[in-house]
Amino acid sequence: VLFKSICSAGRPVLFTLDDLQWSQSFVMEAISEFAIYYAHDRMPDISEVSNKNNQQGILIAGTYRSNEVREEDNLIKSIKFMNESGKAKVTTLNVKELTKADVTRLISAKLCLPWRYTQELAGLVQRKTRGNPFFIAQFLKSLIQNHTLQFSVKSRRWGWDCDVVDMQMISDGVAELLTSTFSCLPDEVMQVVKIASCLGSQLEESTVDALNSRNEFLPFNMHTQLALAVEEGIMEKAGPVYQFTHDIIQHTIYELIPEDNREILHKTIGKNLLRYSGNNNALHLLATDQINIFCKGIGCNPSDDERAQFVECNAKAAKVAIAASSFMQAQSYIDAGLQLLEAQHWESQYCLSLNLYEMSASVSCINGDISTMSSRLDEILSHCRKFDDSLKASSLLIKLLSSMSKFEEARSNCLRILSNLGEEFPSQINLPAALREMSQMQIMLKNITK
Repeated sequence: VLFKSICSAGRPVLFTLDDLQWSQSFVMEAISEFAIYYAHDRMPDISEVSNKNNQQGILIAGTYRSNEVREEDNLIKSIKFMNESGKAKVTTLNVKELTKADVTRLISAKLCLPWRYTQELAGLVQRKTRGNPFFIAQFLKSLIQNHTLQFSVKSRRWGWDCDVVDMQMISDGVAELLTSTFSCLPDEVMQVVKIASCLGSQLEESTVDALNSRNEFLPFNMHTQLALAVEEGIMEKAGPVYQFTHDIIQHTIYELIPEDNREILHKTIGKNLLRYSGNNNALHLLATDQINIFCKGIGCNPSDDERAQFVECNAKAAKVAIAASSFMQAQSYIDAGLQLLEAQHWESQYCLSLNLYEMSASVSCINGDISTMSSRLDEILSHCRKFDDSLKASSLLIKLLSSMSKFEEARSNCLRILSNLGEEFPSQINLPAALREMSQMQIMLKNITK
């Protein structure tokens, strides 16, 4: 509705989506449905094609790394689905690495020098950076910082020594270049950006405030150190959001954290966010994600109290995801919670187990995972302690049987439940008896309802 209200030929909207190779399936489904049905709903009549006011006024631009996706991935399937629908015009652009000629033009334009002066330098830069624009910018910046590339007032032009430039070694892109740059940063800045890298490519000010509360997590102000990271070009700030200037920087910083310490850092971040999340659902989900990263680690060995806390954390996160209709995400939280339950959880964690298994059965039903739904219902019905605890599972079982066209079995379960609730129904019902009951019911409700 928002896009339909603001988009027009005179006021076009560009909707950009970056790094789609990491997107989940439900995100791509939402994007493809929006692209197809929005265009279909706004498609002008043939007699109105010449009317410029009927143009859609929206362009969706998505980027992804082709080397990180396969033909069977949801991203490629969604793109094919949009293209084959005939309702959305899909154009694919393959952005390749910059050639030596491209780099030569770039450097010549920036240094204000003819091509013949910059070709050798451009060849070195292109080879070392593999034509990646981000790597090129970082490499040239490092050349200026170490005075390998500098401006001569005497000759009034930029100068360099190609032999010295060739000695500037970069392994597999600019990983070593970035690492050597980070090693010069103050320890406090590095600690903060390492924490930020654990949280993904960006983080909200509210997240920083939660971690910064009472200086319990770190002995210094995180906002101050993040401001220094912004000055160094490692991060940038847009409104209340801090984000890394490039995902390569985030990955490189994350790799600087020793493997033995990563899971512990994720757990520490998660527990601190959980402590201050309160009614902030977004903060609770973020805390849960951090805790689950720790729990999936090889050296994961939480205490009994921590396991109980993490199970409840995932149960609440699943409820939040269900309320937001994000059922695939909800299932992942439920599965994480089930894995953390104790071996004899039906005895020691009965209520929590019942809650998780009921949510799992409901979400599996919505996701169309009949096998998981059936196994969850069997687990509940075989362990529930009283009849009331089985009602929700029995209701879902009846729906499952009906969807499988097992109507007689579904009917038998309905009669059994009604009998336990004190409502007796005859096993065989004839038409005259049913009509007689309906007539009596109409008389009873005559003055009660319309």
